[in-house]
Amino acid sequence: MLMEMAYSKNISEQQRNAAVSQQFESVLVKQFLKEALKPMFKGVFNEDAGAHRMYRHFFTDAISESIAQGGGFGVSNILQQQLNQKFSSNNSVGDSNLSEKGKVD
Repeated sequence: MLMEMAYSKNISEQQRNAAVSQQFESVLVKQFLKEALKPMFKGVFNEDAGAHRMYRHFFTDAISESIAQGGGFGVSNILQQQLNQKFSSNNSVGDSNLSEKGKVD
């Protein structure tokens, strides 16, 4: 999904920033949940079996993406603000450089 967005010309920079920051927050949440949910999974399956690891991975992945989509811890919003601010300041610098080049002294 992110690769499609990166090369799509129909998506604005703000939409790209939102998708990337949400994905980043999802990864962070997943790291927190991976450790936090370990006690919950104890004794559910044979912990050495592949089925246990796969179930735990899919469960943690689904929960973390849900949390991130629902607003998460707020990291995504802060990251979006920073990225959009940087994008808008780069555009304004580029626009002012263009307007100065067009001036005749």
